[in-house]
Amino acid sequence: MKVSFENSNINFYFSFQCPYSYLAWIQLSKILKDNNKVSLKPINVGIEPIGNNRYSYRDLWGGERWLRLSNEARKFGVSLSKPVKIVSENLTSRSLEYFGPSGAEYYISSIFKAVFSSNLDISITSTLRYFLQSEGNDSELIVKACEDDNSLVKAKANIDLWCKKRIRLLPTIEIGSERIAGFINNKQIEDLLRLIIDILFLY
Repeated sequence: MKVSFENSNINFYFSFQCPYSYLAWIQLSKILKDNNKVSLKPINVGIEPIGNNRYSYRDLWGGERWLRLSNEARKFGVSLSKPVKIVSENLTSRSLEYFGPSGAEYYISSIFKAVFSSNLDISITSTLRYFLQSEGNDSELIVKACEDDNSLVKAKANIDLWCKKRIRLLPTIEIGSERIAGFINNKQIEDLLRLIIDILFLY
């Protein structure tokens, strides 16, 4: 997958604690695995906008819904463990771009694994650093991100994208003026990607 934080063809708005985001990420990773013509920008907007109860993901933790999610995940070869609680995503959001285009894909996959397989609190620096080290990531980048005040400004700005970009559901995949959101299946992603790939081949 070609990740780009500037001038990307696809914007992927997600939360590390949204299981639907995780399932969409798995599908995007497979579809874009060997495609260097299309670039993707991952944007961690958090699980819900602060102070806005209209967009609540807390119902995701209900037993019946979680059972359906787990069944869907198994279709993709993924085992989902229900997180204990929802926590701040400031730390993971601040650190994302520090891993750069070459490390972002592995970083994102690792954090999803931390949340849905290892049930870790991704808001705690030491916990996250230790886990990233065990996954082969450069955990020092977390420290560098936390020392940079601009990273916090950007993380908070990403939360505001809920309103500014009029995001209604997570995940949201955006290509130009086209969007798909919520539970996203493989066919939806492929159909949407066809739009941008056709355009790229025309020019």
